[in-house]
Amino acid sequence: MIDKVTNNGFFNRMHRLRKAMSTQMKVTILIAVGFTVVFGAVGSFIGRQFREVVYSNPIMRVKQPFDSNQANLLNSGENVISNSYLHGQKVFLPKENRVYIKYFNQSWYMFYKRGTMVSYQNIGVEHDMVERFSSRLLLIMGTSEVLLLLMAFILARTNMIPITRALKQQRRFVADAAHEFKTPMTVIQNKLETMLEHPNDSVMDQVENVANSLTEVRHLNKLTADMLKLAQADAEVTMFDFKPTDLVGIIKEVSEILEIQFKEKNQNLNFEIPEELIIDGDGQRLRQLILNLVDNAHKYTDENTTITIQLKKLRSTARIKIIDNGEGISAEDKKHLFDRFYRVDKSRSRASGGHGLGLSIVQWIVEGHGGKINVEDTIPHGTTFDIALPLRHKKQPDK
Repeated sequence: MIDKVTNNGFFNRMHRLRKAMSTQMKVTILIAVGFTVVFGAVGSFIGRQFREVVYSNPIMRVKQPFDSNQANLLNSGENVISNSYLHGQKVFLPKENRVYIKYFNQSWYMFYKRGTMVSYQNIGVEHDMVERFSSRLLLIMGTSEVLLLLMAFILARTNMIPITRALKQQRRFVADAAHEFKTPMTVIQNKLETMLEHPNDSVMDQVENVANSLTEVRHLNKLTADMLKLAQADAEVTMFDFKPTDLVGIIKEVSEILEIQFKEKNQNLNFEIPEELIIDGDGQRLRQLILNLVDNAHKYTDENTTITIQLKKLRSTARIKIIDNGEGISAEDKKHLFDRFYRVDKSRSRASGGHGLGLSIVQWIVEGHGGKINVEDTIPHGTTFDIALPLRHKKQPDK
């Protein structure tokens, strides 16, 4: 019973220790154990092979006296002595027909026993050679293991960086998503409870509460749709229908959609575009790309300002620039600008209906088309989104 309790206590401590260790530490220990086992097995194999090679000739010589048909081995001139003599010298050879290596008479000897007689060979030179080789082999293997462990530790730590970052982003994503859902759902709940407190009111009496609830429902629908797109992107689900698409037509269509919003802030939308620019792309996604960026520039730019859309063809690339002269974006914010639920101005974003997924979707669309997006400062102030899209889409080979 005491042994069982002791074992349970030991396993409980080991379990707590394992849970307390970080993933990186577990990987490092696993690699260390693996390297030790492999190097130990390889070193042992090499050592045995070397011993067999070095001792092969002495073994042959020590067995040779018993291969002859001589009647009296003691008088044959061979290296043969009586086993009783060795026993008196405290050299014990318990089994016959077996080679022994013993330290005797201030040197190393090889003995071979048959009956009451024992043949011997001085192997001091061979033994020293084996010892020196074993010492150097141990040093080489130990040094190699330490170096490889160091390299493995560095590689494991390097490989764990994106995993750790992904875990942190996932936790932040879940927390932010819960917050984004909680706010509109709380508003809807409050409005519905208010309407329940006045069951005799007509729809017109509660029109404001209904309108506010409907606004929050639209916000939830948009948030859910955006999260679904990003989830499908993470799952590498193909969501692009590539075909010849005119970017100029998409830009003009977006400008018509946002025309009323620009007039409300007395903003001017300036175009620097050619008559036509055809690329292989998904028209719906590219429309969403331009719409998100232009709408983002509209929201974060003051009244009586100009937002410029540039479109140029550079060899095999279409270059799109959305230029505003607003307050600009700090260097720290640029590092997280495409992170999900990240907002440069949190107070204004919530008021304007944004939830911090627009630029994440923009990045996904650009990368899905094989392009690149950069954020630059507009001189003297403002922000420029610079997008490069290939004119021809490289089709993936069939798997």
